Amino acid sequence: MTDKQRQHLEAAEAGLQILDDNHDIWTGQTAWETKHTALVDLIEHIYTKDGIGVTDNKGAARTKKTIRLDNGKQANIICGPLKEFLLALPDETQEATIHFSFTQLTYATEKSLLARWKQIIDVASLPANAAFFTGGYGITTGMVSLLDAGRIEFVAAAPTPKAKRAIKGAAKTDLKADFVDLALLLTGYVNLAQGKLGTDTSFVESFENALGIDNSGNRHENAVFTLRNQATNVLLDKVKLTFTKGTTTFLQKSTKKGLVTVKGKAQGNWTLLVECETYVSQTLINIPFDPEKPILKQTIKLVKA
Repeated sequence: MTDKQRQHLEAAEAGLQILDDNHDIWTGQTAWETKHTALVDLIEHIYTKDGIGVTDNKGAARTKKTIRLDNGKQANIICGPLKEFLLALPDETQEATIHFSFTQLTYATEKSLLARWKQIIDVASLPANAAFFTGGYGITTGMVSLLDAGRIEFVAAAPTPKAKRAIKGAAKTDLKADFVDLALLLTGYVNLAQGKLGTDTSFVESFENALGIDNSGNRHENAVFTLRNQATNVLLDKVKLTFTKGTTTFLQKSTKKGLVTVKGKAQGNWTLLVECETYVSQTLINIPFDPEKPILKQTIKLVKA
């Protein structure tokens, strides 16, 4: 998979996350549900064709894909109750570190999945959170151990070099076709979204921003920034980002999910000033907005003053 293809796939996954977060808006509507199923299936197919675990290195029947799906399900079973436990303490700081959906725990790059599964295991296993297993949340330490074993199995189940070579040429051809289908599918989603502009404008805008396209299906000249605390990795809201290019300046603040999505701005290199109360300010130069390149996605970590 090329870098540009991966960027488009990440945008599709971000759009899928918005759909899942707002499922009550479109559940029961056949056209939306049909496309949702198609999007999930296509993302799954792309990952398969990208060569993620055609078979493990011992030729075992249990494929890397199967292990990933099983681990995603197991991680989600633990993660949901764990989020509720932490919110009940309350400990929103810890909760923010494991605020994952089923999609995020199942469909992502290998590196991202391993990090998310490990984060859930680590948080659940903290001595300070021992009451999680005795507080009536239906989760046992054995269930966490099962996820940890699955994580280790997933790492070990790497495709053999021979298997990779055998599928490389065909996979590249199939991936090109898949990404053509993905572009058409997402354009169709945008067409459906037009019908909700009058009642669910915020959902439509969030969905289109996640996909990196406008309401005509065209690519934005945009960027997505994620703001985090460097020490704790917690997402930060109300961080002020001031962009400057020549005599043009605009300002945006991060959402509760630590996101700033920029769209519709002029192409070129911008200077970015990052400011937040109680944190050290940062100035970043040559931030590129280029509609001909993959959407810029950048994480900015802030240090306490």
